[in-house]
Amino acid sequence: MKLRAAIVDVETTGLNPAADEVVELAMVLFRFDPRTGSGIEVLDEYCGLRDPGRPIPAGASRAHGITDADVRGRKLDEERIRSILARSHCLIAHNAPFDRGFVERLFPEARRLPWLCSMEGIGWRSKGFLSKGLQNLLAAHRIPPSTAHRALDDARATLQLLATEQPNGKTYLAELIAGLGLR
Repeated sequence: MKLRAAIVDVETTGLNPAADEVVELAMVLFRFDPRTGSGIEVLDEYCGLRDPGRPIPAGASRAHGITDADVRGRKLDEERIRSILARSHCLIAHNAPFDRGFVERLFPEARRLPWLCSMEGIGWRSKGFLSKGLQNLLAAHRIPPSTAHRALDDARATLQLLATEQPNGKTYLAELIAGLGLR
């Protein structure tokens, strides 16, 4: 049996999920073999911009490149996001505590799903990697970077990293989901 997961990434007006706002949200829904973490097949992708209702701070715009003009009047496709959530057995994010706080505030139904953190849920340092940051891990695995800190590019890159086979023959995804009992 194959399972379905969605990789989630958000870009925001700041770092506090209780006070700051999402300006971009992306999700990549995929299915995979939970025994090996392989056989990955992308089923759906979504990326949308969202007007936060206030100016985006300059520091946030510098980090992700999204400006007030980019988001003016924009809304997320809530029906599409809810559809992806409904089809997912779990959600994955690189630094899940950050993304989770923002996503669950906008979509409380995301609370029913287990969240996995690809930054903390894999023993990157014990494998010899000096950094758990996504861009550094991509470089170390020779995965060409796309636009860093844009939600869909980061979600796709996270999936590519998780699909990478380790020397033991299992993917990083298999390691990440090992303790979930999703088999």
